[in-house]
Amino acid sequence: MPRRLNDGDPGRFTAAALLFIGLISCLVVYAVFTALLRPQGHKLDSAVRFTDSRDHSRVDGGGGCCRGVDNLELWGSAVKWGTDFKFNSSDECCKACKVMCSGDDGPCLCDSWVFCGDKEACGSKFGECWLKKQKDVLVPARQEGGGQKVMWTSGLIFGQGQGIVGFETEHGVLHVKLHPECAPHSV
Repeated sequence: MPRRLNDGDPGRFTAAALLFIGLISCLVVYAVFTALLRPQGHKLDSAVRFTDSRDHSRVDGGGGCCRGVDNLELWGSAVKWGTDFKFNSSDECCKACKVMCSGDDGPCLCDSWVFCGDKEACGSKFGECWLKKQKDVLVPARQEGGGQKVMWTSGLIFGQGQGIVGFETEHGVLHVKLHPECAPHSV
């Protein structure tokens, strides 16, 4: 009796073909899920690199974070003297410091600022904006008022790679980038 084509006898490469099709299907599904679930923007490698996500174009215009702490005077080496450098608000003083810290190639020239914005308390110093450089930006030098109210408003700016602290947990070290210009009291 002659053999019919649809006897159901599998060919010799049927198992290999099915295995190959299954493998290709798994690779396609893996590629699609990898592309969809990949975090956008930041790359992390084994050295854990941090990128500065601040929008430097917002430094010149309105918006952005530029807040300081009232009644606080930070000390440090002056990079821009306030007697010759005056503004109408602490926000403008902070932005002037940020402009000196906009490069991605090294430490900031200015990492702290001090502004005198109280007309009565400041007198002739009203509007002075002192741009300063701290020895250790995580532990800034500060002038203690000795019980008196301080007339200055001060703030910190962290540059690229600065202001990253690590919290050791049972699961490993959690690295956090601080943004004192957005939430000065949290830092």
